[in-house]
Amino acid sequence: MSTQGQSPEVECPVCHSPVCSLQHNTGCMTEQTREIVEVHPPEIVSGVQVAGKEEVGADFFPVVSAAHEFKTPLVVMLGYTDLLRNCHLGPLNDRQKEVLTEIQESTERLQKHILNLLLLSELKTGKANHEAADLEGAELNEHLEEIYKYWSAAAREKSITNRFKPAPGQVRVAVDSLELQHIVSNLIENALKFTPRNGSVTVQITPCFWERRKAQSEFLFNMERKSDRKIENAVRIDVTDTGKGIAPEYHRAIFLDFVQVPGTSSRGTGLGLAIARRMVEAHGGLIWVESELGKGSKFSLLLAQVR
Repeated sequence: MSTQGQSPEVECPVCHSPVCSLQHNTGCMTEQTREIVEVHPPEIVSGVQVAGKEEVGADFFPVVSAAHEFKTPLVVMLGYTDLLRNCHLGPLNDRQKEVLTEIQESTERLQKHILNLLLLSELKTGKANHEAADLEGAELNEHLEEIYKYWSAAAREKSITNRFKPAPGQVRVAVDSLELQHIVSNLIENALKFTPRNGSVTVQITPCFWERRKAQSEFLFNMERKSDRKIENAVRIDVTDTGKGIAPEYHRAIFLDFVQVPGTSSRGTGLGLAIARRMVEAHGGLIWVESELGKGSKFSLLLAQVR
């Protein structure tokens, strides 16, 4: 067998066509002529003490056990409250309806906290882990546009300009679609919550190159990559707001369990970003924030593309 040149049977890791084929030369090779965005995420420290906080240990699990016991009573409470509010058990005056609405909102908020605790427990024990190779992948533009539209009504209520900037063409990431919805919805909800009236929130998708090799012996797509050959192997999702921003000393801490930035009026538990981080990391991705006080925040996550 000749050792010169490349066999026409060798498959390109980018377009999956033979490297000597017309499809590869006219399609994949054109990618080299346009600029590839290269992303250099900040160094992430996970599972360590940050800003005086530590990841929750074994003492967390009795709380989870109690959360399981709360699930059924909360469902019953919400069911009866809904019956009462809709006058299925008799007529109500306006004040009684207002009180029942407040009860329902508080119960729904408690139910959300309970579900977050249970989800965090699954992530801690690895039950919610997914191998990226086992996932078919979610088409980002389609899924994120759906999430964006869901939160558009909340943006209009606060007169917030809500923008969505999809990626060119189709891009797929190796993430379960429901978990992708949970992660991005959490970021958008926080952005809307902490952005004042007449502010703006932008969701943007950017295909990019992300150098993920941990050692010189590792190669992209199991093939040696030339130093000047970069391909779009990842996707960066940015959720940017014009809120009051986050001080630098909390940029890492907010992704730990039960951490909230001092001075915020949120009635949450400090679990939303911790859960989002664990979900992203379970899929081999990264999440971080870039922010300055008075200048808003940009939450970014990197996920591998699938082709």
